[in-house]
Amino acid sequence: MVTINKLTKRKKSSVDIPSHTRETTKKKSLKRGIEVPEANLIVLKAIGFPFRLRGDPKPTGLEIDNEKIFSDYAREQWMGSSVHLGAFLFDRYIMPDYAFEIVEVHPEHSVITENTQIQLSSISDSETVSPQRLITLEDVIGHEPMKQKCRLILEYLRHPAQFGEWAPRAILFHGPPGTGKTLTARAVASEADARIFLARASDLIGVHVGDGGRRITSLFDDARKHAPSIIFIDELDAIGLARSYQSIRGDVSEVVTALLGELDQTTEESGVVVIAATNALPLIDPAIQTRFDTVFEFSLPTPKERLEILKLYTKRLPLKLEADLQDIVDRTEGLSGRDLRDRILKESLHLAISEGSSSISKDIVRRVLNTIKTKDTPDYTV
Repeated sequence: MVTINKLTKRKKSSVDIPSHTRETTKKKSLKRGIEVPEANLIVLKAIGFPFRLRGDPKPTGLEIDNEKIFSDYAREQWMGSSVHLGAFLFDRYIMPDYAFEIVEVHPEHSVITENTQIQLSSISDSETVSPQRLITLEDVIGHEPMKQKCRLILEYLRHPAQFGEWAPRAILFHGPPGTGKTLTARAVASEADARIFLARASDLIGVHVGDGGRRITSLFDDARKHAPSIIFIDELDAIGLARSYQSIRGDVSEVVTALLGELDQTTEESGVVVIAATNALPLIDPAIQTRFDTVFEFSLPTPKERLEILKLYTKRLPLKLEADLQDIVDRTEGLSGRDLRDRILKESLHLAISEGSSSISKDIVRRVLNTIKTKDTPDYTV
């Protein structure tokens, strides 16, 4: 047990801040001091900054080079702080105001002393594990050749050593928005029981020179440490621009170089698969395209596939759908699977609820369809 002074706190905050006047009020504080146990072990989770400017990329997590140095560094600045599970501690030196959450503390409601061991959890907010609802390849309608390749990836993630130099290391999805590219990546990660690292390419660029390269390296390092894993890079065209376009976007040239290097270092037995998606394949640098074993096109669904998509999502609706699915299919040529779910079914459901209806009537669906401009072919261009 140790005797500490009362600690000043931010109003309605779980963050404890030692008083800067502790030495000058030592005698008075000891009189009203309280005895609390010493903290033996504290495990922190990297959370990030309290806020950021809109448009600035999110931090991609922290890397500890030496655990003992980190423990000494953290103990030095938070010495005397009262800690408990769920409290937040803010860095003051290297990354001022960067927040850490206490996810483990022994004993509870204790104080940090010179004997406290402080560790950083290996799982950060930048990592995304399996989705809450189990998603499988059965949720992906159509795209049968692509699903066969994904089943091969599943086998590789379960038994990497069996493939040797013939391992599937990287595949590229391209096609219009809403055709199932992200859904497929999540389905593969779910079925393989693998960790999936979701990264929007625009968040990997960074603000300062060198940021982009470090973010790419950190992403791939984390994936290799937590193999089997999948790296899913959405909007690849934001960073993988062909060299003829890099004069327009000069901030991505270092990212392209870093990405090429990391793709080359993803070895056969690493247990890591890279899946990237783009809506603009012609913009992707040919050097990056050649790093992918296979390129799959996600096209808009056929009438038969639209019917299957509607049947799949209709089963999840909280209200009964009274409209004829085939009629919806006939009037939704050129729409993607996401359009069918969000623009047709979800909008119809919301309209029915707002009108107090106990079901989704044909009239409600017809009114929603009348607001949708369908097309025989997509007007998507690069």
